[in-house]
Amino acid sequence: MPALVAMLRALKPPRLRVVVEGEVAYWGLLLPPEEDLRAHARAWGGVSSWEEWLLERLGFLEEAFPQAVEVELWGVWAGNPPRLERLARVWDRARREVRNA
Repeated sequence: MPALVAMLRALKPPRLRVVVEGEVAYWGLLLPPEEDLRAHARAWGGVSSWEEWLLERLGFLEEAFPQAVEVELWGVWAGNPPRLERLARVWDRARREVRNA
């Protein structure tokens, strides 16, 4: 997770696309600014970092797709067509290994 967050900080994709088993699960998930997460957590609780936010999103995916073996995370930038860059691939639920693209 730290390597993925470092990549997000460096590349700053405005949106994320989540692909589960080759099918798009989230087309353009807004990547919230980290300062917004921290401010929201101070005021109302909840996640305060991209690490926590990503773990929470992966938890939702695990509930929604319990049989999934592979999940890909893509950065999405504006354009026609939009620019896509695979950021990570998570596979084998039991091992939870993350491989950078």
